[in-house]
Amino acid sequence: MNKKLVIITVLAITLVAVLFYISNNTIPNSIKEESSNDEKTEVKDESSVEEVLPMQIGSIAPEFTLETLEGKMASLKDYRGKIVLINFWATWCPYCVREMPDLNRLYLENKDDNFVVLGIDVAENKSKVENFVKEGGYEFPILLDKTGKVARDYLVSGLPMSVILDEEGRIRAIQLGMMTYPQMKEMLDSVRSK
Repeated sequence: MNKKLVIITVLAITLVAVLFYISNNTIPNSIKEESSNDEKTEVKDESSVEEVLPMQIGSIAPEFTLETLEGKMASLKDYRGKIVLINFWATWCPYCVREMPDLNRLYLENKDDNFVVLGIDVAENKSKVENFVKEGGYEFPILLDKTGKVARDYLVSGLPMSVILDEEGRIRAIQLGMMTYPQMKEMLDSVRSK
């Protein structure tokens, strides 16, 4: 029954994400800069400029507070001043499981250089997550999104999904699907070079 609920939740989140994408990627004709010649340039007036929405590159990431595996509360704001890679995952997700050793390696190699990986487990039993993390020897912080609210706030449409934030908490990249170590490293290096 729990797997059915997770599947229904993931499908609902996917539908919401698609509708959100469609509704926010329709650009009014008044602000499109299309011209048939190079001399014509349309100027955007301030009333037509839309505000930056959550989960867009450059926007501030949605704030959250979640329980850690150690039973403490951790907030995203606790990590301000560091580059943060947020990884949404679950123990039942084979791609998440394959990605975990590389996430751990990236964390261990960079944790002393203003970087942290936050693994956010989506809607699973705490003891199951504890056993998985202990067996794998994973050392980066694991947070429990027991209700899936944070995953919904981040428009997670499938697992795994990663979001990397700069030191100010701004979204710099979003990756849906499994990443390899070289992809993770490239993402981190890209944020550091800005």
